[in-house]
Amino acid sequence: MVNESVLNGVRKYLRALQDQGVAVKFGIVFGSQVAGNTDTWSDIDLLVVSPRFDDQRSREDINLLWRLAARTDNRIEPIPCGEQQWLEDDASAIIEIARREGETVTISRSSSKQSCEALALQHAYMNAGVVVMYRSTF
Repeated sequence: MVNESVLNGVRKYLRALQDQGVAVKFGIVFGSQVAGNTDTWSDIDLLVVSPRFDDQRSREDINLLWRLAARTDNRIEPIPCGEQQWLEDDASAIIEIARREGETVTISRSSSKQSCEALALQHAYMNAGVVVMYRSTF
């Protein structure tokens, strides 16, 4: 289970992205933060799911992800993931690891709506014949 201070930092980061115009659906924390084997120097692996990243990603989008991470919590290592990519990609090892082991993080602002959207995406993915085995933090 991810430490609450890490979750709060990730929520703050996702809100900062939304404030910059990125339509974030949810984030997925995975890696050592979920496995519980962190130390002082551990990073925060974060898949940022947004329809904006389904199209070709621009250098400006990547720079924005990293710049806001540096300003919010410099341990965050953001990985952009399109909404459709989250649902359909069967080739990316990182996405598969995030699906199986990750913890979903939504933004508290309108969290009930976003929680429903995240659950709907999870449901759609499961209906596609893939078992999703990750924990959700709403």
